[in-house]
Amino acid sequence: MTASRSAAIDRTSSLGRRGLLAVAGALPMVSAVGARRAAAQPGGVTDLMPAFWRVYDSGKGASVEARAGALIADYFQPHLEVYRGTGIGRINLGRWLPVFDGLADEARRLSASVPGAWRAQIERFARHLPDAATDTPVAILVSFLNFDAAVRLWRGRPSLFIGLDGVARFHGPGADLGALFDHERFHLYHHQVNPSLILQGGDTLWLGIWKEGLAVHASAALNPAASRLQALLGDRGLAEAPPDLLRRVAAELPPVLHATDGQTRARYLSYGYRGDIPARSGYLLGLAIVERVARGRGLAELARIPAPDIEAIVRAQVAALAAG
Repeated sequence: MTASRSAAIDRTSSLGRRGLLAVAGALPMVSAVGARRAAAQPGGVTDLMPAFWRVYDSGKGASVEARAGALIADYFQPHLEVYRGTGIGRINLGRWLPVFDGLADEARRLSASVPGAWRAQIERFARHLPDAATDTPVAILVSFLNFDAAVRLWRGRPSLFIGLDGVARFHGPGADLGALFDHERFHLYHHQVNPSLILQGGDTLWLGIWKEGLAVHASAALNPAASRLQALLGDRGLAEAPPDLLRRVAAELPPVLHATDGQTRARYLSYGYRGDIPARSGYLLGLAIVERVARGRGLAELARIPAPDIEAIVRAQVAALAAG
């Protein structure tokens, strides 16, 4: 790769708002017909993966530079508006492509299972949570390993983005899309029925722990035959955590429960955390808290608990779990 070619690819690999606009100006315009090639799925899902696979497969055997250029011109460009909604920043296609090549078979399996998994999820919610909104924008795409799933405010509406490369990487082989769909759709339902969750200054750690724990609980409740591992989104480190993990995590939480900064939240809620406790241990702690207070309460009732009550519940249960 020449230095100039490398720099050109790096410049067009920014998916932030400015970068997307730069790509649009630097490349030949693609017709609106191309933008409509995304496959429509049940429930209003926009599936960009068929368009992605066409470009990805056509580049087999070519250089990384050529493959990156084709992805920019024939995949990014027609779907720039969708990618604006993801919140993804800069990416490096030269680094991402070799990593994705190793995940491609699993991502393809997941891609083929999207229609059935989403249809089944719609049916489950219709039975158990019939008041759940069905018109939330949903997009299936590659996230360049930024996330497996993310809810973003896009065009003034909460929107769900599923990154199949992230699912393949973070969840491992055999990932259960149904459990992930239920988890993320419950987050959307939670906010739909409970406006008190919007806090001035952003999500506190206590609210994040509750929301993730309740989403795991909901996924398990909606899929009674699912294993604990599946409900925990394939995270074996959490499913097989030692008995004292919750006590250790709970013991350090009281001084930081009101934190909203990314670094503190990441220790307990981020896939990317590496340290002395398992990544996303807040999910497991949140699940334990929800299970302790959920007796006799259905999902719809749990979803409507006001934020001040949630804070009181989380603080009380954290103290109880820390005490052993």
